[in-house]
Amino acid sequence: MRATADAPVNAEQSESLDILAKARAFAEPLISGEMLDTGENILAHADAVAAILAGIGGSVAMQAASYLVYACPHLNKPEEVIGKAFGPQLVQLAMQTNQLVHVQRLSRAAESSTLGPDNTPLSPRVQTENVRKMLLAFSRDLRVVMLRLASRLQTLRHFAATKLPVPAALASESLQVFAPLANRLGIWQIKWEMEDLSFRFLEPATYKDIARLLDEKRTERERYMVALRERLQQALASQ
Repeated sequence: MRATADAPVNAEQSESLDILAKARAFAEPLISGEMLDTGENILAHADAVAAILAGIGGSVAMQAASYLVYACPHLNKPEEVIGKAFGPQLVQLAMQTNQLVHVQRLSRAAESSTLGPDNTPLSPRVQTENVRKMLLAFSRDLRVVMLRLASRLQTLRHFAATKLPVPAALASESLQVFAPLANRLGIWQIKWEMEDLSFRFLEPATYKDIARLLDEKRTERERYMVALRERLQQALASQ
């Protein structure tokens, strides 16, 4: 919240904002020149994730963790270093989230080289179910799941903004695993946007048709509202 004469920032809020700024400053030299597999700059990704979390009411600790998660792989003893700088609660959140990211990455690599009973690659349904199980395994701390939801939403936004080709598996996983999980947690902002972007990537032609139809309906609704307003004004004037 921005400080004003009517709403000054108290000591607790000031300390929280200091932690967020400190976490970003701590991670910046480690991640500012690094890229994710998607081609997105990691620092820019972390900035966006922190903003998404702030938008849904996520704590400052969660926002700070969005930076520290990506700093972990660049530290020899991340648990010790981050714990000393930020305390036990924040280091636990950062380490658990980093562990989930690491496990997902290893699982994705293993699945790409694993064959099913008929010597064919694992089906997208099996891979999706594996991701769902992993997320649920870490759901004892919902903050970890929320960090991953915000990160995935930002990844989808990145593809939408850059217009780069979106891996079908990523879009499908977002639609079938991440969006329902956001729905279960009641995070509607993330749910609807993730569904919208995933559907747009998976079914671009159908998405465009629906968007066109909605736009036509919007035009009709606007004409109706103009006519209704005119009738109301005439009725009011006659009274």
